[in-house]
Amino acid sequence: MQKFTAENYSKGFLMDEELMAGISEDKSHPGTYHAFVVRHTTGESLGHQVFENVFEAIRALNDIERHWAFEAVSKCGSGNCGKGNCGKAGGGCGKPKPDSSNSQESCSSSSCS
Repeated sequence: MQKFTAENYSKGFLMDEELMAGISEDKSHPGTYHAFVVRHTTGESLGHQVFENVFEAIRALNDIERHWAFEAVSKCGSGNCGKGNCGKAGGGCGKPKPDSSNSQESCSSSSCS
């Protein structure tokens, strides 16, 4: 079973065969975090709670007893974007957009999907 950490909560979701849990920061109210659980097969929201501390949000979701697996939302990060790793296994920033003529030169946060 995997859990959220201070390093990974903003980079993906906890998922199992039925549910998905995540944390998002409220951009209009910095320092406010929304923890949520949804049934990803139907889109049904099963719970939502607002926290003023990210560690409380992490703890709340980690306390849910499920066989979670962490699913990253993107392979972008660790300096891979813009270095010719677009769409390559193990790193990069997704696939080049269709209008990108050369993925080695055009992979940037604005040219990859």
